[in-house]
Amino acid sequence: MHNTTEYQQSTGMAPSAARGTFTAFGARHVKGVAVSRWVGAVCLVIAAVVLLVFGQWWGAFYFLPAALNGSLAYLVPRWNLRQDGPNNARLSA
Repeated sequence: MHNTTEYQQSTGMAPSAARGTFTAFGARHVKGVAVSRWVGAVCLVIAAVVLLVFGQWWGAFYFLPAALNGSLAYLVPRWNLRQDGPNNARLSA
C-alpha cells in the first residue's frame, strides 16, 4: 500500500528554490525586477537570432539563459505572493 504522508496537500508556501531566487530588493520591487528580466530575455533572444542569421551556430546557446530569465520573470512574482502567505496576498504596486 502507499504511505498517506507521501502525498501531502500544498501549503500554499513558495517552493524552497523561490526563497533563494530574489533578494530583499527584489522582494520589494517585484514588478520592476520582473520587467527587467523580460527585457533581458528579449535582448538575449534578439542577440541569438542575429548571431544565427550571420551563421554563428553557437548563438543558439543564448536561448537557454533567455528561457531561464523569462521563466523567472513569470514565476517569481507569483512565488512572492505565495511567500507573503494567504493573509498578505495582494498585488504589488
